[in-house]
Amino acid sequence: MLEILDGFNHDTVAIKASGVVTGDDYDKRLLPAIEGRLKDHASIKLWYEFDEGFKGITVETLWDDAMLGFFHLTDFSRVVIITDSDWVTGMAKAMAYMIPCPVKVFDKSSSHLAEQWIADNES
Repeated sequence: MLEILDGFNHDTVAIKASGVVTGDDYDKRLLPAIEGRLKDHASIKLWYEFDEGFKGITVETLWDDAMLGFFHLTDFSRVVIITDSDWVTGMAKAMAYMIPCPVKVFDKSSSHLAEQWIADNES
């Protein structure tokens, strides 16, 4: 499940993943949030937080994630990933090489540093 988080700058889409993330989550929550922000901004920032209950994503969602990256590849100016999971950290670091913007991974105890980093306007 994806939950849209409040309290971030208007140029930031913030989400929290828990349980199993499905294609429906992408279609009904993530894509509308991204496309809504892109109406007002040439590029946006993405805050992607994984809670301790995150189990994974469906195969269908892997495809949706690939399509999101393909169609919005240059729409992100920064991506921050918050997780205490070693496997999510590994996945995120591998993904960072494929995205043409800065990507940083923070553990939950350092989320205040992540907030500072994502608010920074320098690349």
